[in-house]
Amino acid sequence: MSIKNKPTKPSPTYWGLRRARLFRPILLTLFLFLLCASSMLHAQIAGSVTLNADYSDNAFQLSEYDLSRYQNNHHLLSFVETTDDIALGTRIELGYPLHYRWWKITPSVIGNISQNLSNTDKYRRDATFKLQVDRYYWNFSAQYAHHPHIYFRDFNDNDGTDELQNYSYSRDIYRSDIAIKPLRHTTLKANYRREDFRYNEFFTEADGTATQGGFGANHRFPAFTVDAGYDFRTFDNENLVDDDDASYDANIYHAKITLPKMPVSDKGSIYWQPSLGINYQQRFYQGDGSWYGARADYLYNMTAGFMWIFSPKINLSLDYSHVFRSVESDNEVVLRLKEYSENRFGAALKYKF
Repeated sequence: MSIKNKPTKPSPTYWGLRRARLFRPILLTLFLFLLCASSMLHAQIAGSVTLNADYSDNAFQLSEYDLSRYQNNHHLLSFVETTDDIALGTRIELGYPLHYRWWKITPSVIGNISQNLSNTDKYRRDATFKLQVDRYYWNFSAQYAHHPHIYFRDFNDNDGTDELQNYSYSRDIYRSDIAIKPLRHTTLKANYRREDFRYNEFFTEADGTATQGGFGANHRFPAFTVDAGYDFRTFDNENLVDDDDASYDANIYHAKITLPKMPVSDKGSIYWQPSLGINYQQRFYQGDGSWYGARADYLYNMTAGFMWIFSPKINLSLDYSHVFRSVESDNEVVLRLKEYSENRFGAALKYKF
């Protein structure tokens, strides 16, 4: 990727102060929401706290070629502390349900905090604001999410300095969902979202906007529940440099099978619920340059997991997913660097109140 006229890499002190500034608005938002909601009627506040731990055996989504270079201490992979890593996180959701006749209106705020143990630049401090309207046979939600810091990896500076630079971005998401229940065991769903990507000062040419819309259906059979759907996604690259147009169109197919809750023992009150899922994406790039021209990515994400339900308020989720990306391109370098596989293991303990 070509990078021109870039400033020098900020010092660790700068990133520490910047991280603190990014985290402060989320704490302030949570505090103000609690203050306003509790002043109206504390007893009606509903929410949940989730503690999670996620392990990845390929935290930077490195190809086999890059993994080999890392093992041989290549200087372009010096930013990698470990290729595998564990991320610890906390999710807090607070809602204030309001009832008016047959309507249920719930404004809520969600905060997510996570931190990788080894590769400490991989941290997240995210906030979401959501409004949901429920009726017996349908519901609608609208939400806005702000992700101020998402770090992917370091890339080589090709402007002659041969320095590694931090490749990170912020993201704003605007999303709406609607679900209609025309039959007792069937729910039809549709969604639309817009995502604005703003990269740091080293990679502003990657800025862009993604729009995505789709539909799906959920049907409960006697022995299992099926949830399936299709989404179309398009990304428009705004700042093109040296014909490196990263715009793409994508088809996204997803399906999930969930079994009913089953008791662990005949006399016990603990239940468990297994599920299997797959997500398949075809991404076709629209650019003409050597990096994106005639390029297509195919992403597979297969998941398996189950939930332990200890009570209506407490559950534990355990899951495994395998991610694989295959690439079609006339550029041998793209094939060598962009194909990768990743295994992920996750655990999440959730408490509702």
